[in-house]
Amino acid sequence: MNYLIQIKAFYDRLEVEPLKSSEIALWYALMSINNKTAWSKTFTVASSVLCQKSGIKEANFYKARNLLQQKGYIEWKSRTGNQAAIYHLPKLYNQVPTNSVDSHIDSWGDSSIDTSIDSSRALNKLNETKQKDEDDGAVTRSEVIDKWTTLWGFPNGIARPEIDEWFEKLSPDIIDFAIQIAGEHNVQARGALKYLRAVIEGWQQRKITTLEQAEKAAEEHDQRIANSQHSYSKPARAKETLPDWAQRDSDQPKAPAKKLGAEQQEKINARIARLQQNGKTEQEDTP
Repeated sequence: MNYLIQIKAFYDRLEVEPLKSSEIALWYALMSINNKTAWSKTFTVASSVLCQKSGIKEANFYKARNLLQQKGYIEWKSRTGNQAAIYHLPKLYNQVPTNSVDSHIDSWGDSSIDTSIDSSRALNKLNETKQKDEDDGAVTRSEVIDKWTTLWGFPNGIARPEIDEWFEKLSPDIIDFAIQIAGEHNVQARGALKYLRAVIEGWQQRKITTLEQAEKAAEEHDQRIANSQHSYSKPARAKETLPDWAQRDSDQPKAPAKKLGAEQQEKINARIARLQQNGKTEQEDTP
Protein backbone atom coordinates (compact mmCIF):
# COMPACT_ATOMS: atom_id res chain seq x y z
CA MET A 1 0.00 0.00 0.00
CA ASN A 2 1.35 3.42 -0.95
CA TYR A 3 0.01 6.01 1.44
CA LEU A 4 0.11 9.03 -0.88
CA ILE A 5 -1.27 7.30 -3.96
CA GLN A 6 -4.03 5.80 -1.82
CA ILE A 7 -5.04 9.26 -0.56
CA LYS A 8 -5.00 10.69 -4.08
CA ALA A 9 -7.21 7.85 -5.28
CA PHE A 10 -9.51 8.47 -2.33
CA TYR A 11 -10.04 12.10 -3.37
CA ASP A 12 -10.49 11.10 -7.00
CA ARG A 13 -13.35 8.87 -5.91
CA LEU A 14 -14.84 11.62 -3.73
CA GLU A 15 -15.28 13.77 -6.83
CA VAL A 16 -17.53 11.09 -8.28
CA GLU A 17 -19.04 9.72 -5.09
CA PRO A 18 -18.97 12.31 -2.27
CA LEU A 19 -18.89 11.23 1.37
CA LYS A 20 -20.02 12.94 4.53
CA SER A 21 -17.45 14.48 6.84
CA SER A 22 -17.97 11.71 9.41
CA GLU A 23 -17.25 9.03 6.80
CA ILE A 24 -14.13 10.84 5.59
CA ALA A 25 -12.88 11.24 9.16
CA LEU A 26 -13.43 7.55 9.90
CA TRP A 27 -11.59 6.47 6.75
CA TYR A 28 -8.62 8.66 7.68
CA ALA A 29 -8.58 7.25 11.21
CA LEU A 30 -8.44 3.71 9.81
CA MET A 31 -5.69 4.75 7.38
CA SER A 32 -3.62 6.16 10.23
CA ILE A 33 -3.96 3.00 12.30
CA ASN A 34 -3.21 0.77 9.32
CA ASN A 35 -0.11 2.85 8.61
CA LYS A 36 1.15 2.26 12.16
CA THR A 37 0.70 -1.49 11.66
CA ALA A 38 3.08 -1.27 8.66
CA TRP A 39 0.12 -1.88 6.33
CA SER A 40 -0.93 -5.20 7.72
CA LYS A 41 -3.59 -6.85 5.55
CA THR A 42 -5.94 -6.96 8.51
CA PHE A 43 -5.90 -5.24 11.86
CA THR A 44 -8.17 -4.92 14.87
CA VAL A 45 -9.23 -1.73 16.62
CA ALA A 46 -11.97 -0.94 19.13
CA SER A 47 -14.93 1.16 18.05
CA SER A 48 -14.32 3.57 20.95
CA VAL A 49 -10.79 4.22 19.68
CA LEU A 50 -12.05 4.94 16.18
CA CYS A 51 -14.67 7.33 17.54
CA GLN A 52 -12.00 9.19 19.47
CA LYS A 53 -9.53 9.40 16.58
CA SER A 54 -12.13 10.39 14.01
CA GLY A 55 -13.96 12.81 16.31
CA ILE A 56 -17.39 11.42 15.54
CA LYS A 57 -20.08 10.31 17.96
CA GLU A 58 -20.82 6.65 18.56
CA ALA A 59 -24.35 7.12 17.20
CA ASN A 60 -22.88 8.19 13.83
CA PHE A 61 -19.98 5.74 13.87
CA TYR A 62 -21.85 2.57 12.95
CA LYS A 63 -23.73 4.23 10.11
CA ALA A 64 -20.52 5.75 8.72
CA ARG A 65 -18.71 2.41 8.93
CA ASN A 66 -21.48 0.55 7.10
CA LEU A 67 -21.62 3.17 4.35
CA LEU A 68 -17.84 3.00 3.84
CA GLN A 69 -18.09 -0.76 3.44
CA GLN A 70 -21.05 -0.54 1.08
CA LYS A 71 -19.14 1.88 -1.16
CA GLY A 72 -15.98 -0.25 -1.13
CA TYR A 73 -13.73 2.03 0.91
CA ILE A 74 -13.23 -0.45 3.75
CA GLU A 75 -14.00 -4.04 4.74
CA TRP A 76 -14.71 -5.11 8.28
CA LYS A 77 -15.87 -8.18 10.21
CA SER A 78 -17.28 -8.38 13.68
CA ARG A 79 -16.06 -10.86 16.29
CA THR A 80 -17.80 -12.64 19.11
CA GLY A 81 -18.27 -11.04 22.48
CA ASN A 82 -16.76 -7.64 23.11
CA GLN A 83 -13.75 -8.23 20.89
CA ALA A 84 -12.71 -5.45 18.54
CA ALA A 85 -13.73 -5.79 14.91
CA ILE A 86 -11.30 -6.80 12.15
CA TYR A 87 -10.63 -4.24 9.41
CA HIS A 88 -9.07 -4.28 5.96
CA LEU A 89 -8.40 -1.30 3.70
CA PRO A 90 -8.46 -2.26 0.00
CA LYS A 91 -6.37 -0.35 -2.47
CA LEU A 92 -8.31 2.37 -4.19
CA TYR A 93 -5.92 2.90 -7.09
CA ASN A 94 -6.08 0.81 -10.25
CA GLN A 95 -5.75 -2.98 -9.96
CA VAL A 96 -6.41 -5.79 -12.37
CA PRO A 97 -6.87 -9.40 -11.11
CA THR A 98 -4.24 -11.83 -12.43
CA ASN A 99 -3.04 -15.40 -11.94
CA SER A 100 0.62 -14.44 -12.38
CA VAL A 101 3.07 -15.97 -9.93
CA ASP A 102 4.25 -12.42 -9.28
CA SER A 103 0.85 -11.44 -7.95
CA HIS A 104 0.40 -10.50 -4.31
CA ILE A 105 -2.45 -10.81 -1.88
CA ASP A 106 -4.09 -7.40 -1.68
CA SER A 107 -7.48 -8.30 -0.28
CA TRP A 108 -8.98 -10.88 2.03
CA GLY A 109 -7.64 -13.86 0.08
CA ASP A 110 -8.01 -12.31 -3.42
CA SER A 111 -4.99 -12.20 -5.76
CA SER A 112 -4.33 -8.96 -7.62
CA ILE A 113 -1.50 -6.95 -9.12
CA ASP A 114 -1.17 -3.28 -9.82
CA THR A 115 -0.86 -2.92 -13.59
CA SER A 116 -1.17 0.84 -13.75
CA ILE A 117 1.99 2.21 -15.38
CA ASP A 118 1.35 5.71 -14.05
CA SER A 119 0.81 4.39 -10.54
CA SER A 120 4.02 2.33 -10.71
CA ARG A 121 6.05 5.30 -11.86
CA ALA A 122 4.54 7.52 -9.21
CA LEU A 123 5.13 4.84 -6.60
CA ASN A 124 8.82 4.52 -7.51
CA LYS A 125 9.29 8.28 -7.51
CA LEU A 126 7.58 8.73 -4.16
CA ASN A 127 9.53 5.86 -2.60
CA GLU A 128 12.78 7.36 -3.88
CA THR A 129 11.83 10.73 -2.44
CA LYS A 130 10.85 9.20 0.88
CA GLN A 131 14.11 7.24 1.07
CA LYS A 132 16.10 10.41 0.27
CA ASP A 133 14.25 12.34 2.96
CA GLU A 134 14.96 9.63 5.51
CA ASP A 135 18.65 9.56 4.54
CA ASP A 136 18.88 13.36 4.83
CA GLY A 137 17.04 13.40 8.14
CA ALA A 138 14.25 15.52 6.66
CA VAL A 139 10.79 15.66 8.17
CA THR A 140 8.32 13.24 6.59
CA ARG A 141 4.59 13.65 6.10
CA SER A 142 3.79 10.92 8.58
CA GLU A 143 5.87 12.74 11.21
CA VAL A 144 3.89 15.91 10.57
CA ILE A 145 0.61 14.06 11.08
CA ASP A 146 2.02 12.41 14.22
CA LYS A 147 2.95 15.83 15.65
CA TRP A 148 -0.54 17.15 14.93
CA THR A 149 -2.04 14.05 16.56
CA THR A 150 0.16 14.47 19.63
CA LEU A 151 -0.97 18.07 20.13
CA TRP A 152 -4.63 17.96 19.12
CA GLY A 153 -5.63 14.40 18.26
CA PHE A 154 -5.93 12.86 14.82
CA PRO A 155 -6.96 15.49 12.23
CA ASN A 156 -10.64 15.20 11.40
CA GLY A 157 -12.32 15.15 8.01
CA ILE A 158 -12.24 18.95 7.78
CA ALA A 159 -8.61 19.47 8.73
CA ARG A 160 -7.05 16.58 6.83
CA PRO A 161 -8.00 17.68 3.28
CA GLU A 162 -6.54 21.12 3.98
CA ILE A 163 -3.34 19.59 5.36
CA ASP A 164 -3.02 17.55 2.17
CA GLU A 165 -3.33 20.77 0.14
CA TRP A 166 -0.50 22.28 2.18
CA PHE A 167 1.65 19.25 1.39
CA GLU A 168 1.12 19.88 -2.33
CA LYS A 169 2.46 23.44 -2.05
CA LEU A 170 4.97 23.31 0.82
CA SER A 171 7.57 20.88 2.09
CA PRO A 172 6.74 18.84 5.22
CA ASP A 173 9.42 20.59 7.30
CA ILE A 174 7.70 23.98 6.81
CA ILE A 175 4.32 22.57 7.85
CA ASP A 176 6.00 20.86 10.78
CA PHE A 177 7.51 24.20 11.84
CA ALA A 178 4.08 25.89 11.63
CA ILE A 179 2.64 23.21 13.93
CA GLN A 180 5.59 23.73 16.28
CA ILE A 181 4.83 27.47 16.47
CA ALA A 182 1.18 26.74 17.28
CA GLY A 183 2.26 24.33 20.02
CA GLU A 184 4.63 26.90 21.54
CA HIS A 185 1.77 29.42 21.65
CA ASN A 186 -0.51 26.89 23.39
CA VAL A 187 -3.07 26.91 20.59
CA GLN A 188 -6.01 24.66 21.50
CA ALA A 189 -7.47 21.97 19.24
CA ARG A 190 -10.58 23.98 18.35
CA GLY A 191 -8.45 26.83 16.99
CA ALA A 192 -5.53 24.88 15.53
CA LEU A 193 -6.72 24.75 11.92
CA LYS A 194 -7.62 28.47 11.86
CA TYR A 195 -4.28 29.43 13.44
CA LEU A 196 -2.19 27.33 11.05
CA ARG A 197 -4.21 28.50 8.06
CA ALA A 198 -3.36 32.12 8.93
CA VAL A 199 0.35 31.31 9.42
CA ILE A 200 0.72 29.30 6.21
CA GLU A 201 -1.30 31.73 4.08
CA GLY A 202 0.89 34.54 5.38
CA TRP A 203 4.01 32.65 4.34
CA GLN A 204 2.58 31.88 0.91
CA GLN A 205 1.78 35.55 0.34
CA ARG A 206 5.40 36.37 1.14
CA LYS A 207 6.62 33.65 -1.28
CA ILE A 208 8.25 31.66 1.52
CA THR A 209 9.29 28.22 0.28
CA THR A 210 12.08 27.08 2.59
CA LEU A 211 12.35 26.32 6.30
CA GLU A 212 15.05 28.97 6.71
CA GLN A 213 12.76 31.64 5.29
CA ALA A 214 9.90 30.52 7.55
CA GLU A 215 12.13 30.62 10.64
CA LYS A 216 13.33 34.12 9.74
CA ALA A 217 9.74 35.31 9.18
CA ALA A 218 8.68 33.90 12.55
CA GLU A 219 11.61 35.61 14.28
CA GLU A 220 10.77 38.94 12.65
CA HIS A 221 7.12 38.58 13.66
CA ASP A 222 8.04 37.91 17.29
CA GLN A 223 10.36 40.93 17.26
CA ARG A 224 7.61 43.20 15.89
CA ILE A 225 5.23 42.01 18.60
CA ALA A 226 7.84 42.66 21.29
CA ASN A 227 8.57 46.17 19.94
CA SER A 228 4.86 46.95 19.71
CA GLN A 229 4.24 45.93 23.28
CA HIS A 230 7.24 47.99 24.44
CA SER A 231 6.16 51.16 22.59
CA TYR A 232 2.63 51.02 23.94
CA SER A 233 3.63 50.32 27.53
CA LYS A 234 2.90 53.24 29.89
CA PRO A 235 6.03 54.90 31.38
CA ALA A 236 6.36 54.70 35.12
CA ARG A 237 5.29 57.96 36.76
CA ALA A 238 7.90 59.55 38.98
CA LYS A 239 6.80 59.95 42.56
CA GLU A 240 6.76 63.61 43.49
CA THR A 241 8.27 64.42 46.85
CA LEU A 242 8.44 67.66 48.83
CA PRO A 243 11.73 69.18 49.94
CA ASP A 244 13.06 68.09 53.31
CA TRP A 245 12.20 71.39 54.93
CA ALA A 246 8.64 71.27 53.61
CA GLN A 247 8.26 67.68 54.73
CA ARG A 248 9.46 68.56 58.21
CA ASP A 249 7.02 71.43 58.50
CA SER A 250 4.17 69.51 57.01
CA ASP A 251 4.88 66.43 59.05
CA GLN A 252 4.93 68.27 62.35
CA PRO A 253 1.51 68.30 63.97
CA LYS A 254 0.05 71.72 64.64
CA ALA A 255 -0.24 72.65 68.31
CA PRO A 256 -3.83 73.14 69.39
CA ALA A 257 -4.85 76.77 70.09
CA LYS A 258 -4.87 77.62 73.76
CA LYS A 259 -8.09 78.96 75.21
CA LEU A 260 -7.57 82.34 77.04
CA GLY A 261 -8.91 82.97 80.51
CA ALA A 262 -11.47 85.72 81.19
CA GLU A 263 -8.91 88.03 82.80
CA GLN A 264 -6.43 87.65 79.90
CA GLN A 265 -9.16 88.22 77.32
CA GLU A 266 -10.26 91.39 79.15
CA LYS A 267 -6.68 92.80 79.07
CA ILE A 268 -6.36 92.10 75.38
CA ASN A 269 -9.67 93.77 74.62
CA ALA A 270 -8.62 96.85 76.61
CA ARG A 271 -5.31 97.04 74.73
CA ILE A 272 -7.09 96.79 71.38
CA ALA A 273 -9.44 99.58 72.42
CA ARG A 274 -6.51 101.86 73.37
CA LEU A 275 -4.77 101.18 70.06
CA GLN A 276 -7.91 101.98 68.14
CA GLN A 277 -8.38 105.20 70.19
CA ASN A 278 -4.78 106.27 69.57
CA GLY A 279 -5.15 105.69 65.88
CA LYS A 280 -8.31 107.76 65.73
CA THR A 281 -6.63 110.64 67.63
CA GLU A 282 -3.64 110.63 65.22
CA GLN A 283 -6.00 110.89 62.25
CA GLU A 284 -7.75 113.90 63.80
CA ASP A 285 -4.44 115.67 64.49
CA THR A 286 -3.19 115.24 61.00
CA PRO A 287 -3.65 118.55 58.92
